[in-house]
Amino acid sequence: MIDSTARNRLLPLVAYFASAFVLHLAWETAQMPLFESGDAPFQDTFWMCFKATATGDMLFMLALFATIATIHEDIWWLSNRESYLHPATWVVQIVIGVLLAVSFELWAVHVVNRWVYDSMPLVPILGVGITPMLQMTLIPVASTAICRVVAKRS
Repeated sequence: MIDSTARNRLLPLVAYFASAFVLHLAWETAQMPLFESGDAPFQDTFWMCFKATATGDMLFMLALFATIATIHEDIWWLSNRESYLHPATWVVQIVIGVLLAVSFELWAVHVVNRWVYDSMPLVPILGVGITPMLQMTLIPVASTAICRVVAKRS
């Protein structure tokens, strides 16, 4: 049996990564029509999105988690209610999210031709998709907000 202290620390951590996984998977699946071959059968695109979520998106979330843990000097920052009041908890996710999304999209689309946009709205000058940028900024913030609710209840 897990004691209450361990449970109070683990629940927000599980909520962070579980909510991030579900939200990234839903987002990846929803934005597929904006890419070439986005009209492939649903089961094909779903598994492609599942693999992208399980690898790249979750590594991104782990990097964000570790960065914020370093800033707070607390690996259990998600269970610390004061962490949610600190501006860095929120701002760092948005700044890193934009930087990583732009960097990765520039590399994937313009350097290695990993994928091609179809009807994707683009960020002017940069020529990268708006929805991947929004994904990498909104989902970490949403997952952190979900954890805040879980931390309040635990």
